[in-house]
Amino acid sequence: MKSTLNGIYVGDLVTYNSPAITGNFAGLVTEVGSWQGNADVKVLWTHEKVALTQKSWYLKVIHSS
Repeated sequence: MKSTLNGIYVGDLVTYNSPAITGNFAGLVTEVGSWQGNADVKVLWTHEKVALTQKSWYLKVIHSS
């Protein structure tokens, strides 16, 4: 199974790992790969209708798949 350098896998439940971002955000990792802007995961956030590309180093795992 493919993972990011931070050990994030498809199916993991993640949140933001930044003191600058406040609020209760949770998202499901739907893909691991390489996208424009150094993004390496796609996350389906609970407040969005489509998965968005993200940089995994800004995320932390809440629950592993």
